[in-house]
Amino acid sequence: MLVYLIAILSGIAFALAGQLTFWPVTTEAPFHFWRPIILLVAGYFIGIGIAWIFYDISGRLTVSYKKDYRKPTRFARRLLTDGITFINIHAHIKLKKIGLDKIPNEPFLLIGNHKSKFDPMLVAQVFHKRYIAFITKQDNMKIPLAARFMWRLGYMPVDRSDKLQSLEQFKKAAELISTGASSVGVYPEGSRQPADVILADFHNGCFNIAIKAKCPIVVLVTKGTEKIHKRFPRKTNVEMKCLQVLYYEDYANMNATELSTYVHDIMYKELSGE
Repeated sequence: MLVYLIAILSGIAFALAGQLTFWPVTTEAPFHFWRPIILLVAGYFIGIGIAWIFYDISGRLTVSYKKDYRKPTRFARRLLTDGITFINIHAHIKLKKIGLDKIPNEPFLLIGNHKSKFDPMLVAQVFHKRYIAFITKQDNMKIPLAARFMWRLGYMPVDRSDKLQSLEQFKKAAELISTGASSVGVYPEGSRQPADVILADFHNGCFNIAIKAKCPIVVLVTKGTEKIHKRFPRKTNVEMKCLQVLYYEDYANMNATELSTYVHDIMYKELSGE
């Protein structure tokens, strides 16, 4: 990963420079064996800062919020997924993946449950070789460093108070899938749910994306992400499971409401243990 590479190289360079210049090891100095370790750690964090500066400059130079991007780039995907993976690793997440071999190579609509900000971040990490643009709330497009790359990859902010704007974004999502530009991820619950809610009611409209694009629907559940921030810095076990892949012929005779109910039932049974 790019962030790790920059941080590690910076740590090594800072440790060597420190040993040769401003903080050399001498036989007279107490605890001198700890000096290179301290320098290495300090350089590592300096490297993280350098990487974030690189991200900021790269985003400003390559992405414009005035443009409506319909074709993602490898550069934006690489930087975004590398940064997200770096955060996930440092959050001490142990991820168990089940059934992901079912997921098709063609673009799809991903339907998931939503308990934490880590849900889409883990999807981005797991599918780091795929283009997946999420339908998200507008506030997420203000995330420092990441927002410009999210925009460049076709992420679609939705204004829940403006139905016309939401319909336009659903239309764009179907276009991204139909043209083969990207898969699309959506959380039909609409927002993150508290721990005591197994699965909230779905907003049915997002299922029109699949109906219009006639694409596969990947039904995915993630368990345990709501515990990550509570357990940090301890390890958190998280499970990501693909329950089913619905192809167009499986739901061709359903409308958005019927399809939403069908998928909700599949996910609820898994999450509730019924």
